[in-house]
Amino acid sequence: MRLVPVFLFISMLFLQTGCVTVYKPNSINTPNLYARHQFRGSGGLGLAGCGVLNLHGAYSVNRKVGVTGSVMVHSKNSEYQAPSSLGLGRHNQYFAEGGAGYFKSIDRMKRFYIQAYGGAGLGYSDNYFSQPDSRHIKLQCTYHNLYAQPGIYYTNKYYDASFDLRATYLNMFGIHSSSILYRQKSFYFLNAEPTVTLRVGSKGFRVFMQTGYTLPLMDTENYYALNTDAAKQTQSLVKFSLGFNITFTENMRNSQKWLKWKN
Repeated sequence: MRLVPVFLFISMLFLQTGCVTVYKPNSINTPNLYARHQFRGSGGLGLAGCGVLNLHGAYSVNRKVGVTGSVMVHSKNSEYQAPSSLGLGRHNQYFAEGGAGYFKSIDRMKRFYIQAYGGAGLGYSDNYFSQPDSRHIKLQCTYHNLYAQPGIYYTNKYYDASFDLRATYLNMFGIHSSSILYRQKSFYFLNAEPTVTLRVGSKGFRVFMQTGYTLPLMDTENYYALNTDAAKQTQSLVKFSLGFNITFTENMRNSQKWLKWKN
């Protein structure tokens, strides 16, 4: 468990780098399923680089197939003041996604697993923010994404650790803005999001820490302009969140006994 303080220390270096932007990714849903008819759910706070409130759920249909769902809500005031008649800048964002995938044990002890998930999401962003150069911008947009997420993880009775590499194709459209730079435009981005997640606790309840990075791969100039602090572009893309995870696994033997008794 020596990894815990190291993991936390590295991530804490970036906690003060957040800024108001048009788009923030959600924290990554890492199912880490390992049994049939198992539910794993989590709730977490994004402290840097992702939305503030993140809820995730995953359910294993059988011993190899899982379905997932996530919701993100983000609301934050800007550190920059807008004109007195308009008040403080803000950023409100709402997002939901769903997907499905595959997981499989790769060792005899059933401790190491691989997983691969994919899905799609839809979101809405509403912003009024002031920038350091005194430009005051109002911007609203809808966006959707497609993602693919392979990963590997280790799990035991007291903790699980995973590494996931999510590739996200993002389309921002229907933009209404007070700035002619963004008005009635559409943007297409491709991001890579390498992420490490650590959960520690009992079999049914664990706390988690997650850190990662959002690396723009397509139309990087516009992505940086819309979604990062110009003075801290690298730090602005670091992600860190904390939360809890719960796990329920259906007892199939008891269920079968109950069905026999009922009949």
